Amino acid sequence: MKKILTILSVIIFTLAISFNVFAASDWVNLKLNYDGKVHNYSAEKIHITIDSKPIEDFKMEPVIIEGRTLVPVRDVFEEMGAEVLWNDKEKETTIKKDNNTVVFKINSNEAIKNNIDVIKLDVPAKIINGYTMVPIRAISDSLGYNVEWDNNIRTIIIETPIEQTTQMTTQTTIETTTETTTTQPVANQKQDGIKIVWDQTSKPINDSEAKRKPINGLDVLSPTWFEIKNSEGDIEDKGSIEYAKWAKQQGYELWGLVSNSFDPVITHDTLSSPEKRMKIINTLVEYAKKYDLDGINIDFESVAKADGDYYLQFIKEATPIFKQNGLVVSVDMYVPTPWTAHYQMAEVGKIVDYVIIMAYDEHYSTSKVSGSVSSLPWAEKYMTEATKLVPKDKLIMGVPFYTRVWTETKNADGSVSVVSKSLKMDEARKLLEDNNANIVWDEKTRQYYGEYFSDGTTKKIWLEDEKSMEERMKVARNLDVKGVAGWKRGHENDATWDIINKYFK
Repeated sequence: MKKILTILSVIIFTLAISFNVFAASDWVNLKLNYDGKVHNYSAEKIHITIDSKPIEDFKMEPVIIEGRTLVPVRDVFEEMGAEVLWNDKEKETTIKKDNNTVVFKINSNEAIKNNIDVIKLDVPAKIINGYTMVPIRAISDSLGYNVEWDNNIRTIIIETPIEQTTQMTTQTTIETTTETTTTQPVANQKQDGIKIVWDQTSKPINDSEAKRKPINGLDVLSPTWFEIKNSEGDIEDKGSIEYAKWAKQQGYELWGLVSNSFDPVITHDTLSSPEKRMKIINTLVEYAKKYDLDGINIDFESVAKADGDYYLQFIKEATPIFKQNGLVVSVDMYVPTPWTAHYQMAEVGKIVDYVIIMAYDEHYSTSKVSGSVSSLPWAEKYMTEATKLVPKDKLIMGVPFYTRVWTETKNADGSVSVVSKSLKMDEARKLLEDNNANIVWDEKTRQYYGEYFSDGTTKKIWLEDEKSMEERMKVARNLDVKGVAGWKRGHENDATWDIINKYFK
């Protein structure tokens, strides 16, 4: 029996580490007094960030009731710059922000926006332990904020949206701007730098003739050849010796990309084990020799918060071994935000040769609202933050060679469902032109925008093209970063590399 209890204890402890449940400081135990009763409440602490700034020292902790998060109204919404008013007689709280006013009546399942619109609530506003608590998503949505929930770090992420209006200011056609962009060189902009493109490898290995089309001015090819495929640390090899030889003949450096399959379980199981970490490192060295690689590009995504230290330890162990074998070490990173802080960008930047910021997927494939893949102010904001963490001569700006077509469908209840599909640059332009879309320049996102109607749905596209790419190159040069990296090869249009080469040599 003692042996069985010991085994059970080990299992429970292992599971606890995996799900980060032993962090006592991250747990909240309260007695909640509301609706005339006292309720016991015990749950992991809920964190909130507003435009990347964490809110701390709540007077009353956010709580989840009936599956909805309620927050102390003054702590949160005054931080958002809203005015908060309380009417004790009517038991109502009013939130005013910009041109919007939202009124919540305690214990009512309806809120009123701007004295007209009715907002349905799954859980009403409540007075809990003497504090007015309101459902955060309903209010944030009604005030125009973007709200996301990151379950890995128990964080509500609130972002002020960059205004994306179809009332664009400059009614310039794509053709007109293309001509202007390519005929007006910018003086003193072109400087030394690194130009990289990621080359996605599918199954089976797609070493086609199209893949061997040379790219003028390119410095580094980074094919997605290696993937940690299971919890034992085995690596799938999708490389091609013929492709590697061709790349070297073109004068390109070859940085093989290794991913963690973007699987948090595989990531935890392998990076938490010293033996498996070393197995991965040694295997990559073997593959580097096999394909005569010049570098390794580490692209570990969806790493759980609890595994941040294991991730950093892998970087610490792998980098000197890779360097001893003559390999350049680069790491791909999300944009720096509170919910990606466990990647420890500043520490990684001290170790590796280059940190590549993936400055895209502002609106990702499953976003609930349509929007730009990477509006310029958004990309510039986070690249600027990255320069505070990583030396500029180690920092590379990732840029998108793709966009998304967003399909919005209005439902019977008035809500809007959104789905998206990734498109190459020229595919997106052609789709708009074939459907006679009105294409206009959006000063807010610094991109062309077009929309059209089809089969009862609205299609929206924020274009990536040579003009938007030039805007990105200006940001890269103004921030004085080391270079740029494009995702992904084959999605760019013919003019893309002409623009990049205009700014980096």
